[in-house]
Amino acid sequence: MYLFIRSIELLSNQKSLCVGMDATLSNLWILLHFKELKIKSKKICYQRYNGHHNNNAYPKRWLKKHFENTAGLLNYLYSKMYDIHYLEIEFTNGWKVKEHPHHEFLFYTSSTEERNTLLNKLVFISGFDPIDIPSLKQNIPYYFKAGVPLYALDNAPPWPDEFWSEEDRDAWRKAYAESEMKEYLKAHPEEVQENLGEPFGSDTTFTHPSVIDDEHPF
Repeated sequence: MYLFIRSIELLSNQKSLCVGMDATLSNLWILLHFKELKIKSKKICYQRYNGHHNNNAYPKRWLKKHFENTAGLLNYLYSKMYDIHYLEIEFTNGWKVKEHPHHEFLFYTSSTEERNTLLNKLVFISGFDPIDIPSLKQNIPYYFKAGVPLYALDNAPPWPDEFWSEEDRDAWRKAYAESEMKEYLKAHPEEVQENLGEPFGSDTTFTHPSVIDDEHPF
């Protein structure tokens, strides 16, 4: 069963969110909720659809045609046989939306209040019950399921987003690698000793030989 919204994730700048969908390209109509906003700039990569996704001879191109608002843009796209490979729209009010083909939208607003209002609207039109946004943790994906409260995976770690500093990303990578190794060795105890190597004796002092035996080289 396809869900309009599959997951949500609050990003760390406290003004943006990631919305997972089963089919983002067929849900471009969601951008009609931005129809009153004027387009400042756009980046849209398209390719004419010839009926075969795996053997398309048409080149990928950037859409150059100008559109004043989202409604005009969507009407144009719906009239064409295009595959959309990348979509990014920036609006004059400071909002921005990015579409990652086939699986998620990223929405950038100007404040926490605007983000929450947008999220509540998306949840409402999806048919799910209202959610307690302040209780959600940043950078943790939460999932929707029919008849089930919003949930996160057990012990789910936060995932870096574009607003993290490089230092925070490096610390996350290190902590994540250590956690993954601990979980692996916990599931494979027979490999613990192998990873640790042979234990040393009580005397770990290395003594250099006083004479090198040339007849028996290393």
